[in-house]
Amino acid sequence: MDQIPVRPANPDDRSNAVILSFGAKWADPIKRGATTWVIRKRVPLVTKPEFVYFHVNAPVSAIIARGRVGTIGRVSATFAAEHHQYLEMTKSDILSYVGNAPTIGLFKFESIEIAPKAAKISELTEMLEYFAPQSFSFVSREALPIIDKACGF
Repeated sequence: MDQIPVRPANPDDRSNAVILSFGAKWADPIKRGATTWVIRKRVPLVTKPEFVYFHVNAPVSAIIARGRVGTIGRVSATFAAEHHQYLEMTKSDILSYVGNAPTIGLFKFESIEIAPKAAKISELTEMLEYFAPQSFSFVSREALPIIDKACGF
């Protein structure tokens, strides 16, 4: 069986979802629901996704949750630092991450649903042409139901 590409071949092939990668230290805060906002240097601003899938890197190496996106935009570092409690980060960690950039991308989630079954990268790559993205990656329409099934959504 040929593997289905997760990344869409063209804009018309995009689903309503993106995948974000997180370091392993974020697995617990995501599972506890402590992270309701996420900052990123790059966010999709032209096409707003409805869902974000949370891929946690090694040693977890799995998609562990999905969030329903409320808003996406760019905010100042000061704004992000003032709202650190939603980010599960200290003010100094936020300012360090933002660096000298004038703004930072911000996802605010309406809700985050923990996957009934973490979809391990080893399982996903059996069916899909799957690579954890560096920043974010849209998901193809064809791959999205396979990811949902692997996660038990």
